[in-house]
Amino acid sequence: MKKLLIFVLLGLLVSAPGEILNQLLARHNLRAFRSTMISYGVLLLIGFFASKGLSAVCPKSKARLIQYLLFGFLGLMVEWFLLGNAPVLEPFQIITQPGMFTYWGTMLLAPCLIMERGFAELKRSFARFFASFSLLYLLVALVLPRAKGGIFLGFVLFAAGTTALNYFYVKYFTGLRQEERGGDAVRLPGPSRAAGKDSFDFR
Repeated sequence: MKKLLIFVLLGLLVSAPGEILNQLLARHNLRAFRSTMISYGVLLLIGFFASKGLSAVCPKSKARLIQYLLFGFLGLMVEWFLLGNAPVLEPFQIITQPGMFTYWGTMLLAPCLIMERGFAELKRSFARFFASFSLLYLLVALVLPRAKGGIFLGFVLFAAGTTALNYFYVKYFTGLRQEERGGDAVRLPGPSRAAGKDSFDFR
């Protein structure tokens, strides 16, 4: 139960800045923000058990990759068919698609990375980068007047920074794969579990 609560809270934490930009700063809709975060909580509950199920039948590196791709594509379907953010000829909609995919995948993958035992330097780098670019796009959207493109630029920075998170995910997948092969992973020395076991080593 403790791991489940931590997983859900971390997922809500990494999803909150994007929804603050979208629902509060861009639309001034507190009610939509609350309902969105509740729906994310439900999704994270499902994602937690899906993650455990994948870990039971796949090596950890493959399970994490499948999880990321599955929920990234699920998120795009929600964006396209429920929220009306399907890619169109308008350039802005097209360039935001990788960011939207990564945003939804991050909601489920970032908690796994943060709760993973080891990978200390990778986790620190991820947290610093995530906090920095989140603060940047929120400040831009908050300080720069809407008439001068503050909200638009905030969304551009959000999409670019979110897409850049894939750099950390590639390193995470690579480190897990090296660990499974018995090589030198990007994690600090310490106890580890065999591949395919429950990957949540949080204590």
